[in-house]
Amino acid sequence: MPHLETKAGRFPDLFPNPIDVSELSPRDAGLATAIDREVTARWLTLQTIIEPMLSRSWDSQHPAIVASLLAGAAQLLLLDRIPDHAAVSESVQWCRSTPAGRASGVVNAVLRRIIRLRGERIDQADPDQPNHLIRSDGSGWTLNEPVFGTDPAARRASQTGCGLPLLKRMIEIHGEQEAFRLALHAMAQPPIILHGAGPHEALLPHDRPGFHVLAPGTSPLAILQEFPNAIVQDPTAAASCAATSALAPQLILDACAGRGTKTRQLAAMHPDARIIASDTQAARMRDLHELAGEHPSIEAVESRDLGRFAGTADLLVLDVPCTNSGVLARRVEARHRQNAATRQKLVDVQRQIAADTLALLSPGGTLLWTTCSIDPDENQRQVEWLTQWHALEVAQAHAESGQGGPGDSPSQWCDGGFHALLRKPRIAHG
Repeated sequence: MPHLETKAGRFPDLFPNPIDVSELSPRDAGLATAIDREVTARWLTLQTIIEPMLSRSWDSQHPAIVASLLAGAAQLLLLDRIPDHAAVSESVQWCRSTPAGRASGVVNAVLRRIIRLRGERIDQADPDQPNHLIRSDGSGWTLNEPVFGTDPAARRASQTGCGLPLLKRMIEIHGEQEAFRLALHAMAQPPIILHGAGPHEALLPHDRPGFHVLAPGTSPLAILQEFPNAIVQDPTAAASCAATSALAPQLILDACAGRGTKTRQLAAMHPDARIIASDTQAARMRDLHELAGEHPSIEAVESRDLGRFAGTADLLVLDVPCTNSGVLARRVEARHRQNAATRQKLVDVQRQIAADTLALLSPGGTLLWTTCSIDPDENQRQVEWLTQWHALEVAQAHAESGQGGPGDSPSQWCDGGFHALLRKPRIAHG
């Protein structure tokens, strides 16, 4: 719970920060990870249930109290095989050990009220019912009070944990029905999908050829050892690199390579190309140097040194930072940072990256612009900006909103995202 207390102290500014389970048994590590994920993904759902039970406002509570309440409520409502008494006792005992220990009685009282609030377990929860709590697998609880209200948008926002500002943005872009579907997509538990593996007893077929779903409860390590060229990658992410399959680049420059997933895919797709991988973060550059040591066609180059490749990149890959609005089921903390100010800041960062790297393109070269966002400000409108101010021509563009939701077959799952290919005209010789 110290991990959740830290989150409570800085909410909603949450960032990827895996919980440290190194000193826990495998069983306890799995439980701690599950609690952390459910609390982070369904923070606003749990807050909607808990807040009316408190005599003081939610925002005035000590972070340790918030962490205790959220962890206990997540176990009582969202997870299985945890006895009620254990969930309550552990939450109360931990709160008692913190500087907010005098409020442990409040934690005890609220969690016991949540137990009384629960009605029946149901196999399929209905998001149109204000007294239905939806779980990530589509099942749920009936509640003895209509805690989620009658307004359709507000109800969906609190039921799914997306939050009303995010849901209103989805409605503005996609319309109400599609926005409601996307909110459910964002609260589901996404499967682990592998690209490029062969038949294996731990793999289930995916609807997209070349992809497999990892069977629940199994580890991908054995599969990756058996199929060393396989990649843990969603079909939407893979589609951006696949869009370059008809090209024959001699030099590929992956300027926002991250940990190198797309770099590896490009190396397999273009075996005769020289590939330069770079990133601005030191930890990611360490991973890229390690990747370069394993692949003779890949070189890891610091961002500050990319200028020496000016005008030579046949394919420039910009997998730019984004709001992650297409992968909220995987980046569960990102839903809490979805607002106009954050989006505009990222739009500006994306444009600065483009301005800093477009000089690397060769005449006639191709830019691959890709994000894991479903917001037009980061996608289609950026393409419009690129064509207006940087003399690029659109060759193709594709947007994927994401498929799959609570209770749906994992074989149909795909994340949301966007990619576009833009070409730099050749300079006529005079």
